[in-house]
Parts: sequence; C-alpha cells; structure tokens
Amino acid sequence: MKKPAQPVRTLTAGSVAAWRLARQRLTKPAARNPEAVARDLVGVQAQVLSSAALSIALRTGGRVAATSTALENRQLIRSWGMRGTLHLFAADDFPTVVAALSLREPWRRPSWLRYFGTTEKEMEAGIEAVGEILDDGLPRTRAALADDLHARFGPRLAELVRGSWGMFLKQAANKGYASQAWTGDSSVAFVRPDRWLRAWRTEDPEVAIRALLPRYLAAYGPASVTEINRWWGVTGAGLKLVIRELAGELTEVEVDGGRGLVRTEDLDALAAATLPPGDDGVRLLGPFDPLTIGGGLRAQLIRSTHLKRVSRTAGWISPVVLIDGRVAGVWDSARNGDRLTITIDLFLKQGRRERAAIERAAQRVATTQGSTAVIEHGPVFSATRDSGHKHGDGDPS
Repeated sequence: MKKPAQPVRTLTAGSVAAWRLARQRLTKPAARNPEAVARDLVGVQAQVLSSAALSIALRTGGRVAATSTALENRQLIRSWGMRGTLHLFAADDFPTVVAALSLREPWRRPSWLRYFGTTEKEMEAGIEAVGEILDDGLPRTRAALADDLHARFGPRLAELVRGSWGMFLKQAANKGYASQAWTGDSSVAFVRPDRWLRAWRTEDPEVAIRALLPRYLAAYGPASVTEINRWWGVTGAGLKLVIRELAGELTEVEVDGGRGLVRTEDLDALAAATLPPGDDGVRLLGPFDPLTIGGGLRAQLIRSTHLKRVSRTAGWISPVVLIDGRVAGVWDSARNGDRLTITIDLFLKQGRRERAAIERAAQRVATTQGSTAVIEHGPVFSATRDSGHKHGDGDPS
C-alpha cells in the first residue's frame, strides 16, 4: 500500500527573504573575506570581473579591490563553472567544483561535434593535450596555447581555442585542465589549476555533485527542480537523479503558492528567520549578482512583468533594487572622480521610508568603491544603451 503524501510545509515570504539575505551574506555579520563569499555561494559569476568584485564587496563590507588581491594571492581562481560561464571560486573549494563539472561532457553529442567540425576522438585528444601543455604550471595566452595545439593537431582545434567564446577550453576546464591565471591587467592567460593553486585534491565526481547541490539550496533555496537545473546549467532530466538520491535530506515547502526544495536541516531556521534589528531589508545588488541569477522561486523574486528589465539583451543581467525579498527596480551608475552617480529606476512608486532605505543602500555601493553616492531617479537601460553590451550569460573571455 502506498504511503500517504506528507503535507507540504508552508513558509512566509518574509521569513524566506530574511533567511536568504543572511545566507547570501547580505546581512550582518559580513563574510570575512572574498574567498568566504565564493565558498558560501558556490562561486560568484565573473565574466565581468568588476561585477563579481562588487557582489563580493557588498557581502564583506570591504572594497572591490579585495577581489583582485585574493586572485593575486591565489585564494580565488577564475574559471568556467555552472552554465559554462566564468566564475570566481575559493581555491580550497575549486577541486570539488571541478570534480562535479567533470561529469558534464556535452561535446560527446553528435550535434556538438558536427557544429564544431571535429570528431569525438579528436576532442578527447585535444582536451588531454591542453592538460599536458599546461602541466608545467606556466601561464599561456590563448594564442600561445593555440599555437601548441596547432603543432600537434593542425588548424581546427587551434581555431577553436582562438575563438572568443572559448567553447573548446570550457571542456578542458571541466576536466580541471584549464583555468585563468591572474595577470594583474586585462590580458587573459591560462593555467592548469592543480599546478597554479597551492593545494589540490582529487574527489569522486558523484560525491562532489551530491555535496554541491545541498550547498546551493543552503544559499539560494527554496528552489524547484527546474531552478536547480538552470543554476547548474543542464536541461531535461538534469540533476533529477541526484535530487532523488538526496531525498532524505530535502523537504518540499510552499511560499505564497510557489513550491521549492530546501535542506531539511534548514527548515526551523527558515520558519523563524527575521531581519536583524534596524535592518530595512533593502539592498542594491550589482550586475550579474549571484542572488539575481541563482535565487529560487524566481517568479516571486522577479515578477514576470519585470523580467525583461532584469534579464536583458544578450543575456545582460541588470543591477537590481531588492525590497522585501523581491526585485523592485533596476539601477545604473557613472563615476566622476570620487562621486558615483547612481540612477534608480523603480518599477512601482515607493514611499518615503523605502526611498530613504534605497539611498542608504546606494551609499553602501559607493563605499565599496571609495566613492560618495549621488542619487538620481529616472529611466535606465534604454534600447540604445543595451545594444552596446556584449557580455551575456556566456563567456567573452
């Protein structure tokens, strides 16, 4: 006889918003350092490095320059991660991420091989060759790496490496063979992470993905199976099997009519969560902020009527105004000397108290850059301005 279904626990939107702000390191106490942020959030999207630095600084209460220092000191590493996009990962966490990513081999699909004009055997050999070339621990530019591959395999794989979107190098990165070295400027060089970082370990891929999925829920949940798959960057069945294997550790909850999974161990904290005394719950999050991209129950986080203002042309993810756990507007900024003019574009009219809280949040953004905020209100991100943005949820590097 089939067991009766367990009742779904209902949580309030307010408690979920308060809990999520805390788990995202957006309430006090702040994270200790950039690598703690990257570890807690299972990576910070970073194809636009300045955006990642802002996301980190808003969670540490420090300056954006701290991210560069952490990269230089090899406490952070920049590499392709979830959804095939560049992320910043904590150095001590990256082996787990690589192990989980190694399960993904989209290049074995016939459609992939046809599109790139190569064979499965050539791809296998090329990926292994990247690992061999970078095994000496020396950073190489894209051109130098392409030249080495050209000498071994001819022009086809070399051209794939030279391509600005790095589809071939992503496959090598999933095996732990290629990441970006910190160069101190806008140039890009590639290294093998187990030679670049001070310590490395080999992990079982199946164990790694089963470890990462609950960590995602611990920072971004509640989230549906579809949202978990979207965060990881898989379609179809995706991580359903892994989720099924973790069923004993997860619980389905309902929030304002939406359902999602959480870690069972977080249930009591979720239900009881409140904002710290004096916290107004208003935040300005930067472009490509981890919460905007990865947050579960997305229809509640970003109402469908506003989604195109947040997820824009070419995959550009807007900086947003967060009020009571919902995206309530977008913003843009322009710096002139030590003044940072922040223009706020709210979706709906807000009261005086909310506008004052938004101004305080804007000043926190300016402080991360050593600036003083000048607040304006008006439209941002016109179609003309959007057309100049080429950084999407992909990888221009």
